[in-house]
Amino acid sequence: MKRENPIPDIKTPKEFKQRSHEVFDQKLLNLIAGSKTEQWTEVGWRGIMLDNGTVWIDSDIGKITAINYQSSFEKKLKQTLIQQQKDYVHSSLKQFKNPVYTIRTEKYLIRVDELANGKYRYASWKIGNKENAQPDIIINNGKLEFGGSGGNHVITFTNRNYTYKIYRNIIAEKNASDITLDVEKDNQKILSQPGTLVAD
Repeated sequence: MKRENPIPDIKTPKEFKQRSHEVFDQKLLNLIAGSKTEQWTEVGWRGIMLDNGTVWIDSDIGKITAINYQSSFEKKLKQTLIQQQKDYVHSSLKQFKNPVYTIRTEKYLIRVDELANGKYRYASWKIGNKENAQPDIIINNGKLEFGGSGGNHVITFTNRNYTYKIYRNIIAEKNASDITLDVEKDNQKILSQPGTLVAD
């Protein structure tokens, strides 16, 4: 079950049992238990959602597929984990609103953060370096664009005649990478690498 970054995802049934209280607080339990039939909507192949997507259930197998709700516990945990990241990263990267992605490609370690002004920041290092080292590149002007309604999106950064694009592949073919990094120079693609999301 996906949780909001930097909270770790819940990956196994055992972990779900251990952490269920973090997600399902009394407020959410009351919302589900007290919900009326008309609050649940079928949304094609995605399943059934409660209200505007607070809870998603796969209607074919009856399993919860997503919880778009954050308990008080998770809100506090998120702020604690963000502060830990701010304490760790290089001094040039300590100012940000939310961490978005940490990505590993064949050649690069990449960090993407949301800034207080609504823009996104790209920082990268050669593989082998860590996030507390001076980044090789920092670009602060990233813009987020969604492609369709499946959640796929791209964050685009411009540095003079270079363009860096981070594609998040949520709805994709089987075995597709989590992330694709494309780099263009003068509108000509010069690099394309698949990437993996790094769990902190």
